[in-house]
Amino acid sequence: MFNNRMLRAWRLEDGRRPEQVCVEASMSFSYLRRLEDGTASNPTASVLARLAAVYGRDVGELFTPDPDPASAR
Repeated sequence: MFNNRMLRAWRLEDGRRPEQVCVEASMSFSYLRRLEDGTASNPTASVLARLAAVYGRDVGELFTPDPDPASAR
């Protein structure tokens, strides 16, 4: 599951303005905001890879384990 809070934390830790991230990750400001707010919950692998590259982080850090795995449903 995509962790929008981690994405926002990366930006705040890094001290970048959202506009800077958008330019470097080649995405719109509104899409970045929706990702960080959690209203855009299914970003593509390409989008996540670009964001991870901007921050020099591993894309896997943007995911949290599913608290309700399919086998338990």
